Amino acid sequence: SFAANKLGLQDLGGNVMEWCDDKWNTTSTRRVLRGTSWVHVYPIYLLSSSRMYGPPNFRNNDPGFRCVLASE
Repeated sequence: SFAANKLGLQDLGGNVMEWCDDKWNTTSTRRVLRGTSWVHVYPIYLLSSSRMYGPPNFRNNDPGFRCVLASE
């Protein structure tokens, strides 16, 4: 576990890449995967800003999702 960042977020990387609703580009059917997972070893992929893509039906052991509770 690491200290929270300036937004109060912590421990966002290392478990699974998160599926996003964003499309890879305007003409693509592929969806964006953000972050990093335990399977990646190259430093560029270990950044929380890492961005990859996959088809919506892609299944593997390292992409997942994060539940978010929006508070007002």
